[in-house]
Amino acid sequence: MKNAPNLKHLPKDKLTEAIIFAGSHAYAHAKGWEEGMGKQIAEDTTPPIYLGPKQLAELHNIRIVDAGRRCARVIIAGEIEPILINAIAEKLALAGVEDARLYKGIPDKHPEDWHDYLERLRDEAAMEEEENASGYSLPITFGSDGYDVEQDYILKSYLPANTLCSIYGPSGSYKSFLAVSWACHIALGLKWAGKRVSQGSVMYIVGEGGMGMKRRVKAWESVHGVKIDNLALVNRPVFPVRREEVQLVVEDVHKMNAKKGKPVKLIVIDTLARCFGGNDENDAKDMGAFIEGCDTIKRETGATVLVVHHSGKDDTKGARGSSAFRAALDAEFNVRREGEGGAIILTCTKMKDAEEPRATAFDLSEVEVFKDKDGDAVASLVLRDTPREPQEPDPELAGVKHLSDNHVAIWQSIRSRTSKGEPCNVSVIRDDIIALFGENGRKGYKRWLDKMVRDNLIAVDDAGNVRLI
Repeated sequence: MKNAPNLKHLPKDKLTEAIIFAGSHAYAHAKGWEEGMGKQIAEDTTPPIYLGPKQLAELHNIRIVDAGRRCARVIIAGEIEPILINAIAEKLALAGVEDARLYKGIPDKHPEDWHDYLERLRDEAAMEEEENASGYSLPITFGSDGYDVEQDYILKSYLPANTLCSIYGPSGSYKSFLAVSWACHIALGLKWAGKRVSQGSVMYIVGEGGMGMKRRVKAWESVHGVKIDNLALVNRPVFPVRREEVQLVVEDVHKMNAKKGKPVKLIVIDTLARCFGGNDENDAKDMGAFIEGCDTIKRETGATVLVVHHSGKDDTKGARGSSAFRAALDAEFNVRREGEGGAIILTCTKMKDAEEPRATAFDLSEVEVFKDKDGDAVASLVLRDTPREPQEPDPELAGVKHLSDNHVAIWQSIRSRTSKGEPCNVSVIRDDIIALFGENGRKGYKRWLDKMVRDNLIAVDDAGNVRLI
C-alpha cells in the first residue's frame, strides 16, 4: 500500500493533528497551507497530506495516516464524491484515529464532528472481521448459522433503527398525527399497536403545524395520563440541504443526549416541503442534497430519521418529487383516510430488509385540550394505536369492483415480492395465499387470480411469472 503525499512528514508525536486536504484542488490548497495559511490558522507548518484526483482514484491502495495517529482534520478542497468522503473516514477509523473533523472549506466555523462516526465504523469493521475470521475470501456461512440475527428496530416491524424512513399522503390525511403517535410512544417506551419500541428521546422538527403540534402532544398526554419531557419540538423548519443547519441538529441532539440521559432515537422532519429550503423537489440533484443531509444527521446521531411527505397529484402513484428520495429510503408508508371518517389506513410501500407489515386501519378520536377565554373548548385529535382491518382496499385498487380480502392479499404479495426482487410466479404466490388462508386459499386461488387478470390488475406470462399492471 502506498503512502499519501506528505504522509512521511507527519511528526512522530501521535497526538499531533494530521491535516488532510481532499478534492479536485487538494494540491493547490495543500501548498497554500504549507506556505502560510497553516501557520496563520493552526500554527502548523508541516506539509499537509493531500488527496487529489489521482490519489482519490486509487484510494483503496493509499495509506492516508500512520497507524495510531490520535486526531485528524479533513478539509474539502474542490469537488469530491460523498462516497469518497466516507471512504476517507473508514481509513481514519481503521488507522485508530479517535477524533476527527470534516471541514467543508477554509474557514469553517461548524465542522462535522466524526468522533462517534469513527467509533461506529471501527465497531462495524470488528464485526466484519469476526464474520470473516474463517479465512474465506467471500462472506460465507454454513447451514443455518446466523438465522436468529434480528433486525434492530426503534418500533418493531415499522421503524428500523438508524435508518431513513418516510410516511406520505395527501393533505388532510392525518399523517402528522401518526408521526406524533410514534414519537410519543418511543419517548415513553410504550408499545405501539402491540409492537415493542426502543425507548429514547425524540426530536420533532415542526416545519408546519405551529401551535397545533403542541396541542396534539397535549391531547396524547391527556389520553395516556402522562407527561412527556424528552420529546423536543423544534419550532421552525430545518433545512438538511444546508450543512450549517445539519450541524445545528447534530449539536442539539448531542446536548439532549447529555441533558436527558436518554439517547435520541427518532428525529422527525415534518414536512419535506417545508424543510427543503426553497429547492426543487423534482430535481434529482436538489433531492440528493436533501438525502445527503438526512444521512449525515442519521450517521452523526445514530437516530432514525422520519420524513413526513406529501403525495403527488395522483396519490396512487406514490410520494411527490424526485424518485431519488424513495430509492434512498429504508422504509416507506402511505397514509390516507379511510373513507370520509376519522380513521387512517396505513400501508407499507417499502421495507428494505424485512417483511412489509400488512395494511392496517387506525381510528382517531377528538380530545379536549383546554377552554379558551370565552369558555369554548379547544380540541385536537389523537390516533388510537389499536389496529383493525381496513374497510376499503389499498389506494391502487380503488375503483375496482367486487374485490375481497383474498384478491387484496394476492395483490399485496405480488407487490411485496416484486419490490424485493424475489421470485414472483404463480406457484410462489399460491404458497403465500395458502399460508394466509389455509385450505380455502388452495381451493380459491385460481379463481381469485383469474379475476385479477380479467380486471387488468395483474399479468401472467407463459412461464407463469406474475407482475402488477
